[in-house]
Amino acid sequence: MSHEPAAPDDVDFYRQLVERAPDGVIVVRNSHITFANIAASRLLTNGDVRQILGRPLPHVVQTGDRDGLVESLLRWQSGQDSPPLDVRTTADGPSMDIELEGVPLGDDRALIVVHDVSARAKAEAALRESEERLTLAVAGAQEGVWDWNLETGDVVYSPRWKQMLGYDEDEIEPHVGAWQRLLHPDDLPRARDVNERVIAGGRHYEMEVRLRHKDGHYVDVLSRGYPVRQAADGPVVRIVGTHLDLSERKRAEAALRESEERLQLAFAGALEGVWDWNLETDAVVYSPRWKQMLGYEDDEIEPHISAWERLVHPDDRPIADRAHERVSRGEPNYEAEFRIRHKAGHYVHVWSRGFPVRRVAGGPVVRIVGTHFDLTDRKRADAERARAELLTRMVFAQEDERRRIAREMHDQFGEQLTTLGHRVRALKDAVAGNPELSRHVDALEDVARRLDNDVDQLVWELRPTALDDLGLAAALANYVTDWSARVGTPAQVHTAGLQSGRLSSEIETTLYRIAQEALTNVAKHARATAVDVILERRGEQVMLIVEDNGVGFDAGGSAGSRGGFGLVGMRERAALVEATIEIESAVGRGTTIIVRMNTPSTTFPEHA
Repeated sequence: MSHEPAAPDDVDFYRQLVERAPDGVIVVRNSHITFANIAASRLLTNGDVRQILGRPLPHVVQTGDRDGLVESLLRWQSGQDSPPLDVRTTADGPSMDIELEGVPLGDDRALIVVHDVSARAKAEAALRESEERLTLAVAGAQEGVWDWNLETGDVVYSPRWKQMLGYDEDEIEPHVGAWQRLLHPDDLPRARDVNERVIAGGRHYEMEVRLRHKDGHYVDVLSRGYPVRQAADGPVVRIVGTHLDLSERKRAEAALRESEERLQLAFAGALEGVWDWNLETDAVVYSPRWKQMLGYEDDEIEPHISAWERLVHPDDRPIADRAHERVSRGEPNYEAEFRIRHKAGHYVHVWSRGFPVRRVAGGPVVRIVGTHFDLTDRKRADAERARAELLTRMVFAQEDERRRIAREMHDQFGEQLTTLGHRVRALKDAVAGNPELSRHVDALEDVARRLDNDVDQLVWELRPTALDDLGLAAALANYVTDWSARVGTPAQVHTAGLQSGRLSSEIETTLYRIAQEALTNVAKHARATAVDVILERRGEQVMLIVEDNGVGFDAGGSAGSRGGFGLVGMRERAALVEATIEIESAVGRGTTIIVRMNTPSTTFPEHA
């Protein structure tokens, strides 16, 4: 075949062909670009061919690619074999990946074709990244991964798959026979049915089976797979899937069943009201005790949060809502005090305590399980305690005020009465010769003496100085002696165990006042001919006994139940210092009042 020169029309045709070619075409001589078509100028620059004509070709690629390009140019110019070269451009716009492939033209020239391989480079990079992720996923997966080739029977088992069953990397052959050998015989028919359904066109492969561990026991696993076809609607050629070890879940399910059984027993027998609130459905299980606390039968409370919302006091709803919000934000406990309406209409104070339940650590709260404790008794006790504290403060404040008034009366009236006595005696001496005036002065002296005695008696009744100065035993002895003289009833005081030290001012005052009240009752009602007062301390206990041989009364009858004869006052005073009072009496057999209280073993200093 002869090679005749091309006609001018042919030259133009070929030039247009090269110019319009979709791939870049350049001519290089001594590494410099002497020709570039439109596609090449677009790939190597921003589209202006004048920017690359005359430039060294290595200068239009990135620095790291230049040495390789220089070597390839020398080969292409000399006609040596050289594979295509991938480089990256340094165009003014976004750089791109290109492939250069050259042939010699003679005279140190080479024709180089430029291909845009950006899409291919991205695909290859994505493939590499995907393969790396797959490798990491298989290596680090908590589930065992497997890849079963149905045409050959070969199976790739991941290291985790083998570790789950206690095997080393080289102890499981890469074939489906290994899986069949380890499968529990009772699970083999079911596994075959699942495999056949997937091969026949089923889209999902999932089943629970047991695989034999290297130690000999069987491990419950969840096997899930994805069928792979070579062509759409073609036969399944591979199944790729995972094995999830269900041992922990099985143990958890067994523990949950046991826990639910215990919970049901706890619901049935709990002294507190138990509740279980599902936050996703707002269903609430209320224990029988919860309903009984509010006076309802088992079928009278609907198992829903609306029952609680209907019964809670409107003013307390924000308190409960805030407790719920705190738990939702991560607080470990649900605690709140509010009032719930009883069936009878009144409100019951309850203390609600709950424990939030999450499906996963750090996940949202899905349930709150807790108890309702009836605070009625505690509220009543708190009220009684507050009343007792108030009464204590009032009584001892009264004692302090009596002491202050008694001292002021003793100091002020005593001084005035003493002065009055001196003046009366002086007046008496002055009128000694006048019988008429002496008679009036004697009467005045008698009035002054009675007034002095009355003031002393009043001061003593307000607050006996002996109680503060000498202590309970001495004060009580003085009082009983004076009482016996005034009433005309023989009375004796017996003390024991008080030599080691004084009791507290509150205790001494309380016991003294109780003894006063008891003797006042004897004087008013007992018609006794003998009274004994016993004050004794043994270890950490003090006992006061007031016993008379009077007419007595029916301690179990109406008088005793009403707390007559001043017993209410004595009981209230005893309660102030946590003492107890026992009343022993019978008609015609006298009365015995016994006060007992515990005191610290330490002694108190002498009172000023």
